[in-house]
Amino acid sequence: MFTFHLVEPADYEEALNLFWNHFMPFEPATRLAGCCTKIGYRIHNLDLMLRDMLKRNMCFMAKSQQGDMVGVIFCIIDNKVKNTICESPTKSEYLRQGWPVDFTQVLLLLDQLCDHQKIMLDKGMSQMLDLFALVVRTDFRGQGIATQLITKALNEAKTMGIPLVCITCSSNFSQRCSVKLGFKVENSILYKDWYCEGQKIVKDEDIDPVHPAAISYFKILSN
Repeated sequence: MFTFHLVEPADYEEALNLFWNHFMPFEPATRLAGCCTKIGYRIHNLDLMLRDMLKRNMCFMAKSQQGDMVGVIFCIIDNKVKNTICESPTKSEYLRQGWPVDFTQVLLLLDQLCDHQKIMLDKGMSQMLDLFALVVRTDFRGQGIATQLITKALNEAKTMGIPLVCITCSSNFSQRCSVKLGFKVENSILYKDWYCEGQKIVKDEDIDPVHPAAISYFKILSN
């Protein structure tokens, strides 16, 4: 029913539109932080990051029989740069880089969930593939596309000899896909316990019981 391919330059804009229209407004973390809730709203810094990922040729898409893009997984290869742990950027540093105030809370949450250099050091790996964002068009969800996109990325990583794959999931849907594919929990934060610089981010009554936590996962690939 669906085919899976590397995202080519001609598909970049469609992949980005899918991310901004079908991912960001619906993710629990962004919704709870009150950012990116409007369809099509773009964060300049993040849009540049995604474009850079696409150009590195490790992002994959799902297409329907009609040739429409119905899903995409943005991936990036990360390499260990040192044998010591560096502190993650602070909110002030993110603001100086031009990130919106509300989205810095999401960035700090992601940093707390999965520090790439730390996880490579802890697992004794020099390289990892980060599954940065898993997107399925809202009208095509529930058909196994997300699981197949992750599987496509895992297979490519294994072919390239990348030993470690990580993914951070803010929704229960992507968490279930990760567990089904053999990922193990690295870290988790309940949204009711989400704080930024000592300030509680989320009102308990705003938390969807279907999506109570953000969780990071890892999978070590056998040779």
